[in-house]
Amino acid sequence: MKNSRIIIQTFLFASIGGFLFDRLGVFLPWLLGPMITLMIIRQTDKLKIQWPKLLRNIGLIILGVQIGSSFTKKSIELMWFDFPLMIIMTFSIVTVSILLSLLFQRMSGETISTSILGSLPGGLSQMVLLSEEVKSANSTVVTLMQTFRIFVVITVVPFLTAWIPKGSHFNEKLLELSTFSLTHFIVFVFIGTLFFIGMKKVHFPLPELMAPILSMAIVQFVTNHPVVELPNIILILSQIFVGAHLGLQLENVKEKLSIKLFTSILLTNLLLIAFCAFVAFVLANIHQANSFLDFFISAAPGGIAEMSITALETGADLSTVTSFHLFRIFFILLVAAPLVTMVLKKWIRA
Repeated sequence: MKNSRIIIQTFLFASIGGFLFDRLGVFLPWLLGPMITLMIIRQTDKLKIQWPKLLRNIGLIILGVQIGSSFTKKSIELMWFDFPLMIIMTFSIVTVSILLSLLFQRMSGETISTSILGSLPGGLSQMVLLSEEVKSANSTVVTLMQTFRIFVVITVVPFLTAWIPKGSHFNEKLLELSTFSLTHFIVFVFIGTLFFIGMKKVHFPLPELMAPILSMAIVQFVTNHPVVELPNIILILSQIFVGAHLGLQLENVKEKLSIKLFTSILLTNLLLIAFCAFVAFVLANIHQANSFLDFFISAAPGGIAEMSITALETGADLSTVTSFHLFRIFFILLVAAPLVTMVLKKWIRA
């Protein structure tokens, strides 16, 4: 009962933060408002706040449904033409991330293993697990690097996109739609459940988000008909749920984050964001079917959930942003991270 009161209190703080950010005209108010509000409260230790993982997972599922609904048959077919661009973008960002890890090492004094594993944009839990396998890597610092990078990206990238002309993909749906099909929805839930169970078994990142995205995309591709339309209030709640979780991730950050470590993380991430903007500019000129905004959010080294919300708010092509981020996640988890870990163990005597 006591925990329930604390959770309700936390939700109220998060909602008030979102409302104030919305009234002030801050970009991504319902994500950044709860995140920053709860992060500040967490550092004071004067108020008790708590956010269960279940609510964060519900937020991710809702967001996954919304992202998946952007994958129409036409957009999935067009992804094949974007495949070479996905390779170019992913290889360049991974390469520059590793180069920037050398700068981070010089600035912070951390080991090369810690620097590389903390710099790769491959997901918090996965990079931390890999760091535990490498003896010379500091898992605590890797956790801080991965978590704080999300905070840097999630505050800087939306601010920059506010100055970029908005896209034309707001609430893009299949035009011929409109009747809800219970059969399609049941199939979506069944496939999504199978994906979720499989991803859980192989420890794939964010199965709560990925499973509904993939299952929704499959059903809509086969039927050429949208599965479900989510009301705006539900999307706002999903952002509050995710933002509240992000705000509580860095517990007592002021005690763990030294000035030297903070400066190192901030500078290397700002340089990586600048490089992402450069890559987006080049690709937008090569492939003019997508805008600079589409490619910039696709390249940004933030989490797929946060960048998808940014795409939703800016009107960027959500299916393009999601597909580029999905490709990068698969590449880093299945190729880059295992290869880097093997090299670190072999040549650095980790």
